[in-house]
Amino acid sequence: MSYPFKPTEKWDVHTHTTLSPDTFAALARFDRYADFVRVCAHETKPCCAKLVNNRGEVQRIISHNAYDAGVRAEDCDKHGVNVQVLSPTPMMIPDYVDNPRDAAEICRILNDDNARLVAEFPDRFVAIGALPMCYPDLAIEEMQRIQVMGMRGIEVNSNINGLDLNDARFFPVFEAAEAMNMAVFIHPWGGFLTPSEKCLQRRMRAEHNWRPWLFGMGLETALAFDDMHSGKVHQRLPGLRVLYAHGGGMFPGLLGRLEHGGYTRPDLFASNPTDSPWETVRDCSVYTDSLTHNPWALGMLLGIMGSGRIALGSDYPYPLGELDPGDKKNIYPGHMIEHLPGPDTDMQEAWRHFSWLPDSNADGPRDLPRLTDTQKHNILSATARQWLGL
Repeated sequence: MSYPFKPTEKWDVHTHTTLSPDTFAALARFDRYADFVRVCAHETKPCCAKLVNNRGEVQRIISHNAYDAGVRAEDCDKHGVNVQVLSPTPMMIPDYVDNPRDAAEICRILNDDNARLVAEFPDRFVAIGALPMCYPDLAIEEMQRIQVMGMRGIEVNSNINGLDLNDARFFPVFEAAEAMNMAVFIHPWGGFLTPSEKCLQRRMRAEHNWRPWLFGMGLETALAFDDMHSGKVHQRLPGLRVLYAHGGGMFPGLLGRLEHGGYTRPDLFASNPTDSPWETVRDCSVYTDSLTHNPWALGMLLGIMGSGRIALGSDYPYPLGELDPGDKKNIYPGHMIEHLPGPDTDMQEAWRHFSWLPDSNADGPRDLPRLTDTQKHNILSATARQWLGL
């Protein structure tokens, strides 16, 4: 073993793209949808663009690394990332569109724009696509199309315009994904991030400690896992490789509570699968990324999932990702994994790379979680390949 770990390959399974400003005109006819966003060039900043809604209001300023293949490749070199898995920014997936032709066309534009990035750097990028999930026949058609284009999977939001993922209409899409050897990436969006109920809106407003992103996303991901488990999707499709974003959100920490709830109130779980949540995680193809922002949370995840089910994910290029734009913490994709110690002799050196964390708790000084070289290799590259079916 050597410290820090120097990977031969690093695959980042959780990176997002936006549409490029070049698609702005092509998307003009979809402006009638209230939740619709598209990208236009920034008037004064050539390295930036704007996400604008159907009223022309700017939702977010983005940098060109969200849609420029060359800039992304330079960042990959800077951070030692060999391959990025590209997925659309979740708000751009047209789950809210009530016209099947429009939903399918928006997905085609999203997927073709990501295919453009892959074509520019085929050794650096792998893409997964968006589907018009509300229209299963069209969703399967688009999945077949993007597979022919070389895409390795699909991204699905944690709910589909308020519908749980165990809704019967979505099962044929998941069934087709398993048959086609396509990976599934479940990312939180909607639901607790954008609640419609007035009291919940007040409690989940972004100005209140960024709650939609910091709390809502974790809860949405946990609910998505509960859908896929309790709806028997995982049990019926054990070969469907599903990766949950942000370290699985809250679901890994809730597995014991979910299992105990079914034991104490079986009357409320009559339709659930015979497999417990623990067994679903163990026996079905359930994966998470590593994006916990917390070495002890990563240690817990490792104990639950095993390194063969955890893949490096950074949420590049967004602020909540595993990047330090100010270089105060000097963190980058894979930092936590590469710098966690193995043997005791590495512990003191490892703490130098986690200097912003408290080194003690109520019991006194504490150690960082330990990872073997094999575990680090799995998380940094091998699990990604397995999840993608490579």
